[in-house]
Amino acid sequence: MKKFKFSGIIINVFLLFFSSSPTYGQEETVLERIQETGLLKVGIREDAVPFGYRDVNGELDGLCLDFIGVLREQLQQKLDKQAIAIKLYKSTLFNRFELVSDRIVDIECGPNTIRELPEYQVQFSSPFFLTGTQLLVSTEKVKGINTNGSLEGVNIGVLRNTTNEQLMADTYPLANLVQFQGATGRYRGIQALQGDKIDAFASDGILLVGEALIQNLRLGPDFVLVPKNPIDCEEYGLILPDNDPQWLNFIDSIIRNSSVRNLYSEWFGEISPQIEAIESFCRELNEDLE
Repeated sequence: MKKFKFSGIIINVFLLFFSSSPTYGQEETVLERIQETGLLKVGIREDAVPFGYRDVNGELDGLCLDFIGVLREQLQQKLDKQAIAIKLYKSTLFNRFELVSDRIVDIECGPNTIRELPEYQVQFSSPFFLTGTQLLVSTEKVKGINTNGSLEGVNIGVLRNTTNEQLMADTYPLANLVQFQGATGRYRGIQALQGDKIDAFASDGILLVGEALIQNLRLGPDFVLVPKNPIDCEEYGLILPDNDPQWLNFIDSIIRNSSVRNLYSEWFGEISPQIEAIESFCRELNEDLE
């Protein structure tokens, strides 16, 4: 299986932690502020291969960086500005919604499941990726992992504060869920799987594939994803400030841009057929539910 592309656009940025004071521009749209300041503020994950992560050299990389590059080019055209600076903030599972809700960033790009979040002043873009929850299991144990059963007594690693954790708790109440958290949670969870400390690790399929490749796991011979079709289907959206339809419409137009679609081919290469198969399954499932 071909590894993800490990090169991103070159952007001069400042990577900041969630420590800045919120700035509120409720009456000013994002586009108006960027027109005035020439600055686009972006939240990026460091723990979500292939969307945002640190590569083998410790450099920030990911599909989201390439997306922001396309976004900057389109902003320059729309606003007729020769230069737009990009300021990056580190987003995590625990601060991603606050970053946007408090207007610290204009957009957060990562594996964010589209859902209702009334406690935050955010909205989601149109879906830019479709995936679902699967289990990463060693080939030695795969026969003992029946996702159509109860998974009673099976030790399953999950990331705390994720939709995957809630799904596993609801679907398999007799399983033993082992929580991992923090920026290295997924990494440590898969390390625990390799060390036989847990029987499986549950997450979105695309994130499991990405982390497995980063850790040089042999998918197929040594580890597999089960079930073949995900347990659920999740649409990823970009997190945006609410009550700003102009910004939402502009971001949705970028998602549909052919340059963005080409990024998927560059990043996913030989695993594109598997991704497309999951997308087809989820679309059919959604049609059946309507």
